Amino acid sequence: MALLEIEHLGIRFGGLQALHDFSLQLEEGELVGLIGPNGAGKTTVFNLVTGVYRPSAGEIRWLGRSLVGLRPSQIAQAGVARTFQNIRLFKGLSVLDNVRAALYKSGRTHLFGALAGAGAIAAEEEAIFERSMEMLELFGLAHLAAEPAGSLPYGHQRRLEMARALAARPRLLLLDEPAAGMNPAEAERLLEQIRWIHRHFGVAIILIEHQMRVVMGVCPRIVVLDFGEIIAEGPPEFIRQHPRVLEAYLGRQAEGS
Repeated sequence: MALLEIEHLGIRFGGLQALHDFSLQLEEGELVGLIGPNGAGKTTVFNLVTGVYRPSAGEIRWLGRSLVGLRPSQIAQAGVARTFQNIRLFKGLSVLDNVRAALYKSGRTHLFGALAGAGAIAAEEEAIFERSMEMLELFGLAHLAAEPAGSLPYGHQRRLEMARALAARPRLLLLDEPAAGMNPAEAERLLEQIRWIHRHFGVAIILIEHQMRVVMGVCPRIVVLDFGEIIAEGPPEFIRQHPRVLEAYLGRQAEGS
């Protein structure tokens, strides 16, 4: 059974067909790139998968179960995590508390835990703290745990966002332009980090990215969108030379790469 199955997905915003007949099957632990020009529908795919939007047509199944109609929180609890093109940290909270917040969402000790006694709450608090510090250590941020998230350099904020997304042990991570705003050296480090995340956590990843060096360097399979429709799908070497991709997105830059 596939981890994620998307079949003939579509959505309209008024008279605009933002996505049409989009299909994708993702296996456990797979890493797929999703590229295309601005406005092609890439982030719309993420918003549909995570329940932000409800599709006008088509189906989304997670381990055989439909996700259509579920709330974003339910989809996150099922094992789907995401980052955003524009970083969405709680900038006034500490680095540690940003990760803890993600774990509280998946915590079990709420009203019923409180009724069971303070011991259950204390045990969960300790587990959340230990998991949060473990994630910060893995991402090289443990020494900044007490610092406000908004005070971190841009690259560190990106790492914190990924640490937060991975803290609850998702099976699928949706990365929306993680290299946005990075210079070439930072993007190269990000490429290595995505490889490390994929290897270390064994998590499936769908990566939206405009920096072709990152996508081509890390994704064995790439899907290309243009005007809300898939125009090509395959390995990097196939995508690099596909005439519709060159015309729609990569252009002369791709020909010279």
